[in-house]
Amino acid sequence: MPKTSESCVGMTDRVDDLPGFDQRRNEAAPSAAPDRMWSGFVFRLARMGRTLPGYGATLGDSDPGPLLFLNKSPWRGDARIGSTILGGVFPLAGQTVRRNTDIWSEVGVRASWHSALHGFAWLGNLAAVGDEAARRKGIGLIMDWIDHNHDWTPLAWHAPVLGTRIASWLAYYDFFFGTADEMVQRRVRKSLARQAAHLSRVAAHESDGADRIRALVGAVHAAICLRKQRRRLDNALRTLAGELDRQVLPDGGHVERNPSVLVEVLRQTADVKKCLTQAQLEVPAGLQTAVDRMAPMVRFLRHGDGGLALFNGGVEGDPSDVDRILHLAESTGRAFSSAPYAGFERLEAGRSLVLVDAGDPPRAGWDGHAHAGALSFEFSTGKERLIVNCGATVHDDDAWRDAQRSTPAHSTLSLALTNSSALTDHGFGDRRAHVTAERKDAEGCGLLEMQHDGFVGPLGFRHFRRIFLNQDGADLRGEDRLIPADPNQPVAPRRFEIRFHLHPAVQASLLANHEAALLRLPSGAGWRFRSGGAAIRLEDSIYMGRRGDARRSQQLVLTGETREGERIVKWAIRREAPR
Repeated sequence: MPKTSESCVGMTDRVDDLPGFDQRRNEAAPSAAPDRMWSGFVFRLARMGRTLPGYGATLGDSDPGPLLFLNKSPWRGDARIGSTILGGVFPLAGQTVRRNTDIWSEVGVRASWHSALHGFAWLGNLAAVGDEAARRKGIGLIMDWIDHNHDWTPLAWHAPVLGTRIASWLAYYDFFFGTADEMVQRRVRKSLARQAAHLSRVAAHESDGADRIRALVGAVHAAICLRKQRRRLDNALRTLAGELDRQVLPDGGHVERNPSVLVEVLRQTADVKKCLTQAQLEVPAGLQTAVDRMAPMVRFLRHGDGGLALFNGGVEGDPSDVDRILHLAESTGRAFSSAPYAGFERLEAGRSLVLVDAGDPPRAGWDGHAHAGALSFEFSTGKERLIVNCGATVHDDDAWRDAQRSTPAHSTLSLALTNSSALTDHGFGDRRAHVTAERKDAEGCGLLEMQHDGFVGPLGFRHFRRIFLNQDGADLRGEDRLIPADPNQPVAPRRFEIRFHLHPAVQASLLANHEAALLRLPSGAGWRFRSGGAAIRLEDSIYMGRRGDARRSQQLVLTGETREGERIVKWAIRREAPR
């Protein structure tokens, strides 16, 4: 957005009386995919025939010969996790399971754990252990998988699981099989060839979103490394580039609006780019363009501690992993301040950073893990997080998942315990929360004016939110308004809560009048929270910023009730002067 001539002081003085701006609607890129009539026909045939006894014969069972290229993974696994796997304990997808026999059985495990097991991405952790015992364990598990999953089954051969497994086997082939007996290598290559033959038929159709990217990336790795698949490389790369163009928005965001998904798509795309370069093959322009778009957006969504913001099912991630991904991407584009296509805004001043969800819910088909967090924000100072969203569980427990996706699990306003958009088991039902966002920058200060109409249909109110950050980052101010959508139509009084979830490391204490709270960070820095128009409560919360890790935390809650006309609540978070 262009800067205005208005001073920062003027913005502060007139925070309740700002001139209008040109509205910017957060819109995703067109969803139309390239015409794939022939490949779609092949997919339909494969779908009809794969359950028939003779389908396996169509995949072939011959050795494709030595690999054309050994794709050595640039990602170093976690040797600690590898050691637990060596002992028969598999910590995958938020569930830890001990199994030494009947490992591929679905009994007693979550579906997400079972998918992760069949995906074999955990091979990198075994490889990180690096000794002969780890090598034998990996070989044994791969050979056991081949014995039990020679032919198609719904989960083990599901396109994204299959793509992940092929890419993983090829990435660590040299470590596990480089010195293995030729008979063993031949069996593995035969299995890879069968899996790749099926994947080439289903990768572009069997799943969508990031899952489709995983499947296509596996198909590309197979085409780079396996002789009989090399003839499919050009088509696989064209399909992957087309899918990236479809899913990666003009500002580099991903259509699912999940920071963790964006990082994973960048990782896989950068890995393909590296593999092509080392194999002395041309990197398609579409892949390079996607990398160059995504890398700055990943930087945009990082807090000062290097981890990611928690929006739409995303978690912090490992900062060192994100650093390595950005290094591999070899894209130097810097973070910007506004991402209107992805629907996020960034205010940064001094050591302070505010990241805001200012976008519409993802469209149908892209919203399987999305949250009803319209206008929620996160606030960090330096490497310390202060205000957060609750994050996301990896468990398959529906109650936990629904709670984490709900509006009250976010640092925003909720009205009458109603979500800003209706949640279903598979995404959103009624996408009520159409969001508009307007931005103003002047003399180092930043101001956002936003609104959504997610409460209009069920409750008759619009939610307006203003967030202001001053030029040194020491003063964050906000204002939340509930305004009747139709001033001529009476609406019933409704109870509202404005929640500010605190990071678990923040110590909070209410001051005597319950109109302010003191927030103390691990560094000793203090911030004072004040409100006008609603009483402050201090309540328990939960933080799921890391996969499989739930930590107790607290939240500040401003409560009140709507009246006739609009209801306004102001709040401020200001840095305390050092003692």
